[in-house]
Amino acid sequence: MEATCYLLLTTMSTSQSSPSASKAVSKEQQIFEFTKRKRWADLLITELNDVITLVLSETCQVLYCGNAVTELLGWRDDELADSYLIELMNPDDRTSFQLMFMQSISNNTEILAYCRLQCKNDFYVCSDYTSAPREVLFEIKGHPHFLPDSTKFLCYFAMAKPYPSRNTAMLNTFLELKMENERLQQRILELRTQSATLSAAEPMPFSQPHPRAPLPHGYYGRYEDMGNGTPSTPIVGFDTTVGISAPRLGEDDEGDANGPRNTKRLKRVYGTEQHVCVTCGRTDSPEWRKGPTGPKTLCNACGLRWAKKVRKTGEAEGEGDITQQASGSGTVF
Repeated sequence: MEATCYLLLTTMSTSQSSPSASKAVSKEQQIFEFTKRKRWADLLITELNDVITLVLSETCQVLYCGNAVTELLGWRDDELADSYLIELMNPDDRTSFQLMFMQSISNNTEILAYCRLQCKNDFYVCSDYTSAPREVLFEIKGHPHFLPDSTKFLCYFAMAKPYPSRNTAMLNTFLELKMENERLQQRILELRTQSATLSAAEPMPFSQPHPRAPLPHGYYGRYEDMGNGTPSTPIVGFDTTVGISAPRLGEDDEGDANGPRNTKRLKRVYGTEQHVCVTCGRTDSPEWRKGPTGPKTLCNACGLRWAKKVRKTGEAEGEGDITQQASGSGTVF
């Protein structure tokens, strides 16, 4: 009944008061309603999602852990129960925190420490290429609790929250990724240097020859070893009119029946000498023949025609001499 009257009075007063007064009364009413709930303290602790509430023993053993540890570190509260908070810290922070913890209990004073706590399912690669749990910097505040009017230690209350904020944590993550990227770039540079050193130390199995300038056509110059690809010394003064026929390109020399086949082939290469046919003006004839003005003055076709013409002329002159001899002998008789 008293509560109903109180609500009616507050409603009437808010309707007649200023807006600022109505806001203050409504805020007090909300606080009053929240504290009227059953186990409101448990609800308050449970709904904290950015602060880890801890109850520790004298040896820093976890007696109670809030649900926020799952969101912040990935651990479940039952996984950390009965374990030691020191084991969750970075090895470099354990000694200093344990010393401050013991001094806080012995002097009955509050503690303010900064420690790195390990995450459960988040890992990163160290400089020696081994994986390690990712750590988050926390600010830990706490104080010991003793029995009233007694020096008997009961428990230790502590609260841990990321330091200093989520934005700074994101900035730290960005810096860590930047450092990781720089380390990977250095590693790639080292691997490239090692690869270049190994490539320079080991000879290449196949090396491409340097490009050569094109030379004039129509001259047999040298033999080339088709087995290993190294050219031999050029043949100087090779003349195709002496009756030596070169093998066709692509044909292998036949060896013994049981021996290996000779892999040498005659390859047409181009010399530095250039000829011009005096009859047709051709410069790319595969062979050059003797003409009326000297050797290698006619192309293959013109040379064959001239040789045939000379041969026919010689045969005609020979037949004329025979006819004259026959006619002369006939006149004698």
